[in-house]
Amino acid sequence: MNAAHLMANRWSRRLAAAVPLLALCLLPQGLACAAPPAAGAEADAALIEACLGDPSMRGRDPHECGDRVLQACGATGSGGGAASAVLSCEKRREEAWNVIARQTYHALESRLDDAGRHLLRASQAQFELDLRDLCAVAHVLAASDAELAAASCASDLVASRALSLRRLAKPDAAAH
Repeated sequence: MNAAHLMANRWSRRLAAAVPLLALCLLPQGLACAAPPAAGAEADAALIEACLGDPSMRGRDPHECGDRVLQACGATGSGGGAASAVLSCEKRREEAWNVIARQTYHALESRLDDAGRHLLRASQAQFELDLRDLCAVAHVLAASDAELAAASCASDLVASRALSLRRLAKPDAAAH
């Protein structure tokens, strides 16, 4: 084996290791390199977290907690016209669930060894692809407001991801 072949092998291994990390940064919802949350997203996430911890939620669908953001958003009159207000609120709910997913992801990541972190990152990359593709289908199939259908799809999927990560991070949270 000559030196040029050895260097090419070394670079290809480095590139192979870097590609999954770069993919997370390039994907629209990438948790590893995500932009800071929108104004108010932290407060909306706290609203969801409070709901998830509420004893009255025991035995109920935890996705319902995201509806509290929609209710708060509607109460504050976020957005312009009726359709844009609903879309704005849906995006706000998604961002709140994203905050929870991001925080939980990082908490999980810090507890894992290298192999576990690799699996978590790979699952996140796959989630990002599924989110993009499935919500694109929702956009295409929407009979009326395609943008709202895609936003609702994204909000629902991010909520499911956040709740799944939360169950992994806090096994006792699954009971709530």
